[in-house]
Amino acid sequence: MKKSELTAFIKEEIKSSLTSEDTQQDIKDTEELTKAVADLAKAKEEAGLSEENIGLADIEEMGYEAGERAFEEIKGRFLNQPDHQAYRKGFFQGYIDQAGVYGLNEAEDKEPSKADLKATKGLAKAKEELAQLTKQMKSLARDYKEAEGAEKEKIVADLKKKTKLKKELEAIIDK
Repeated sequence: MKKSELTAFIKEEIKSSLTSEDTQQDIKDTEELTKAVADLAKAKEEAGLSEENIGLADIEEMGYEAGERAFEEIKGRFLNQPDHQAYRKGFFQGYIDQAGVYGLNEAEDKEPSKADLKATKGLAKAKEELAQLTKQMKSLARDYKEAEGAEKEKIVADLKKKTKLKKELEAIIDK
């Protein structure tokens, strides 16, 4: 086969493979997918959504504008301060409750109280004391192996006192 005949044969093979049913189906699938992507982009644009990253200041501004719209909607319904206060309280509570449903409750993010901090410090202190006591007891156990007579009795008595204290510390930590 000559080079020109081979080139012509390859061109025909490529053309025939490009016009096969599989290729036509692939083209149709690609067109449908392209249309779906375009529809999605249009829907996002209509909804005011975009792919870009929104900063916290922008989100805060969105919230401010939503608050303004909510107020404009109800401003003529209440004629006195107590009515407005009651509505505002209910409005905020509704927002907080809905945020809680989605795991966005602000109450979970608040700073710990002084009592919480004091309890945490007390727990940390108890854990530290327990660690030190355990270390002392292990040291006494090593000394017990080498001790004899009255010295052994003294170490046993000391270990019993420390065991009682250890159980108390463990009870505090377990609470």
